[in-house]
Amino acid sequence: MSEPVRSAAPLLAAWQRCRSLAQRARSLLLYLSFSSASNAVGLLTTLFMIRHVPPQEFGRLAITLGTLLVANAIIGFAADNLIAINKTNLDAEGYARFRTSYSHFALMNFAISQCIAVLVWLTGWVDALVLLVPLIALTKFFVSMASIEYVMEQRAIAYGLVQFLTSLAAALITVVLVLWVSPKAESRIAALLLADLALLAVRYGVRPTVIASWHFDRATFLRIARFGAPLMISIGPSYMLNEGDKVVVARQLDLAAAGVYGAACTIAGFMLTFITALLNTTVPKIMAALKKRAEPASRTAIRYATKFCGLSFAFACIFLLAYTLAAGHLLPARYSAAISAVYVLVATMQLRSFYAVVGTVTDYLGMTSQKLAGFIFAAVVSLGSSFLLVPRLGLFGAAFGVGLGYATLGGWLMFCLVRRRPLSSGA
Repeated sequence: MSEPVRSAAPLLAAWQRCRSLAQRARSLLLYLSFSSASNAVGLLTTLFMIRHVPPQEFGRLAITLGTLLVANAIIGFAADNLIAINKTNLDAEGYARFRTSYSHFALMNFAISQCIAVLVWLTGWVDALVLLVPLIALTKFFVSMASIEYVMEQRAIAYGLVQFLTSLAAALITVVLVLWVSPKAESRIAALLLADLALLAVRYGVRPTVIASWHFDRATFLRIARFGAPLMISIGPSYMLNEGDKVVVARQLDLAAAGVYGAACTIAGFMLTFITALLNTTVPKIMAALKKRAEPASRTAIRYATKFCGLSFAFACIFLLAYTLAAGHLLPARYSAAISAVYVLVATMQLRSFYAVVGTVTDYLGMTSQKLAGFIFAAVVSLGSSFLLVPRLGLFGAAFGVGLGYATLGGWLMFCLVRRRPLSSGA
């Protein structure tokens, strides 16, 4: 190699690295812009509802939406990460076959879930809103599938439009229903459902092609079942980790307090905008790095988690600064207790950032049994902490409980990665 070529090589490598960083920054900016716009719409909708919906109804809404964590997992058998994994590992034809079979699998689960929802409602133990939960979960399944495909194809604009237009449509329908039909939880639930259905009609058309072509693909169904079985068992612990705090608040305080806490969670959820946007940018890179097998999986997780958590913490500081300036104008007096709770919720979300990266790595490796164990440990820690802390600290206690649960989950999965033998593809 000639001297000029050798001297130019470092400059070329530096230029390529700068281009790669610029592309990632552009992708992150696009994801963040659309997600921020979507969540801004959601936040404005929440503030609108706070002023027009009683706290008790907000509590009903928070608890009902919490059940979607369970319903979403049941419809997709907790195996939706197979969409990203197969999008990475299969060719176009193979992935198309998988997507069709997975859609049929979801339809089968929806039919079973709807029957169960009707039977549960007939017992009189639960709110009538349970009847809509399976249908909402099915629409979320198809919206999520489209979103994951956009992320893996790095089509940030398409992904952003899906998120933003859905949020905007839901907001507009919510305003109409709350003001002119009923200021109850049912109005928001119906708005979310109608917005998703409208989006799917635009994307896939109104012809029920997937339903009409349904068939039982035994091989794919079994593969989905094997991958998702441990995660299905983890539905209960996962629900207790993510939604148990609201139930504890409702039980140990009252439904109005649960509504106030739900409002705080919604505002703090704006922090998840950045975490989701950053994760969408990072997931293709993580999976590409794991596919190369150039280093131990634990090292890949630590490398990406360090950068991820650093950026997440920086955004949290900016968000809380802006929130401090605006908090007094956001919430009416009856929701004043939510103002200070937001700070604790945002702080604990940094632990979710660590889990988001480590959980992506373990999902790629098919470590679903370890993830199940992690959810069980985390749920025990989270619920135990909430029961102990809520009577003493109120809403702060619930927020701390969730944070301790995610610290347990992320720490356990990292421990499992460090102890794992050399990398092999799990899906």
